[in-house]
Amino acid sequence: MYTPSARPFPQSLNPGDPVREAVLQAATARLDQEFGDRVQVAVEQLDRLGPWVFLHGTMRGTEAGRPYYAGTVYENRRADGVMSDVYVALLKKKSETGVDDDARSWRVADCAIGPTDVAWLTWPDEHEVPQELFGF
Repeated sequence: MYTPSARPFPQSLNPGDPVREAVLQAATARLDQEFGDRVQVAVEQLDRLGPWVFLHGTMRGTEAGRPYYAGTVYENRRADGVMSDVYVALLKKKSETGVDDDARSWRVADCAIGPTDVAWLTWPDEHEVPQELFGF
């Protein structure tokens, strides 16, 4: 007899979904603070599991090339070869009554700009988030 797993599965937030737009706005606010409008994120993974969302993407310059870090604290890290173009963020919905498609309903619980390792490996334990959200 087949018994379905009780473990929840993350759901992708796809383009055109208003929740996706709200989450991306909240998730990239930190990048806007650091780089202004010089850096955008090409989304590789944007999954939701309950009140949690995990974003994994690649930072790109506004001209679709590599990001321009000059004049930021990241310029030296890039020059020293200790910075990737990866951006990851873990978001949590602020309250159950908040509207999903409003960026103000989401807060960044953790993020990593340009990590050279798997910075989010410890996030499931640190934030009590199901590992399935991260794909491991």
